[in-house]
Amino acid sequence: MSNNPNDEIELILKILSYQIESNKSLNYQEIDKILHLLSNRTRRRMLVELAQEEGFVNDLVKRLNDHPQSVIRHLDVLKKQNLVIGKERPGEGPGRPRLYYTLFPGVAKFIQKPETKLIRDRQSQICSSFPRLNTIKQLLNKRISHSDQKQIVSEVEAIKKEHEMALKVCNDILATMKKRVTKIKVE
Repeated sequence: MSNNPNDEIELILKILSYQIESNKSLNYQEIDKILHLLSNRTRRRMLVELAQEEGFVNDLVKRLNDHPQSVIRHLDVLKKQNLVIGKERPGEGPGRPRLYYTLFPGVAKFIQKPETKLIRDRQSQICSSFPRLNTIKQLLNKRISHSDQKQIVSEVEAIKKEHEMALKVCNDILATMKKRVTKIKVE
């Protein structure tokens, strides 16, 4: 994020627009809560960073040059406001899975600059799993242990199965809607 105050004001307005669009019945207290949340520069920077690329806590600590406890606290605040989500995934090496953070689907389109907005919109339309699949694709260029390879295969198979089920539901909905649609003659 630049040091330009106009960029920060633009970010605040975009997040507020997102909240209003996703919740049409916001009251003044909820708007005050959102503005208070965005009054913190670290949280604004975190949103911009996560719009560019998902990350885990230590990654965000490096990118933001901040203390781990501070980053964790800010992530918790952003999660409670439904701006950020965390998903547990296997790390690159052995050990317990890492909690990766990314923006809620739809939030990124309000944060992106116009030149990158079209790319992000296309990515979010592909699927909500796109950031994770992109991360996995980047891992393919690295040496991966046998156990990590197994985890990646099972994770990608789970994503594929989830999307196959979603595709089936979409086809069912379309079939039902096509039966209901009546043709209107244009005069």
